[in-house]
Amino acid sequence: MRGAEFGHGFRLLDLATVGSTNDVARSLADAGEPAGLFVRAERQTAGRGRHGRSWQSPPGNLYASLLLRPTRPPAEVASLSLVAALALAEAIERVSNGRIAPRLKWPNDLQIKDAKLAGILLEMSADGRGGCAWLIVGIGVNVGWSPLSDLPYPATCLTALGSSATPRRLLAALAATLRPRLDLWEREGFAGLREDWLARAAGRGSPAALRIGDRAVRGKLVDIDTAGALRLEQADGTVATFSAGEIVLG
Repeated sequence: MRGAEFGHGFRLLDLATVGSTNDVARSLADAGEPAGLFVRAERQTAGRGRHGRSWQSPPGNLYASLLLRPTRPPAEVASLSLVAALALAEAIERVSNGRIAPRLKWPNDLQIKDAKLAGILLEMSADGRGGCAWLIVGIGVNVGWSPLSDLPYPATCLTALGSSATPRRLLAALAATLRPRLDLWEREGFAGLREDWLARAAGRGSPAALRIGDRAVRGKLVDIDTAGALRLEQADGTVATFSAGEIVLG
């Protein structure tokens, strides 16, 4: 077993500098590491976000990856991005004593107003038998600082919002909020968490554009379904469902 006991059924491998915590977790997963391991680093030299975007990763923020081995069908695994984001929002509320209440932007971002606070990145491997061999949940939170340039959107951090939480303290809070959410997901799928996610959703009922590759679908953001797919009301009044894409609100 790698890592020290971290509580709530998780273990923690705490590192100084790595290329990417997702890469470390993936290597351990391929080597047979059991589920429940958090890999955290003070600094990443090759952090990444969705669509291969670079994720700036100097010291001061939370960079962590969680190794899971889900038992539900692979088609449901993508909804764990929503589950992790929900638990992370709850953890941030906990460490800030309720003063900071992030909104959830489908499918994987946490926001304060229009500024990005955190993001989730999933990487999965199939087991060759119709199941999921492992899933890596990459977690990046702006704790002590936020990027000021080279971003297509505004960003903020917990320190700027008045929180004194450290990355390690936030991760401990996340372990506590994530365990019951994961257990519920394993029993019921995302349907059991949908209402709690929607209660924190950003942009419901507002105009939005969903970018899918080179095209954009415009409409009004309705909600997400029990599988975690986005529902968008289009100009003709029909509601279309999307399982992938990037939402731009407003």
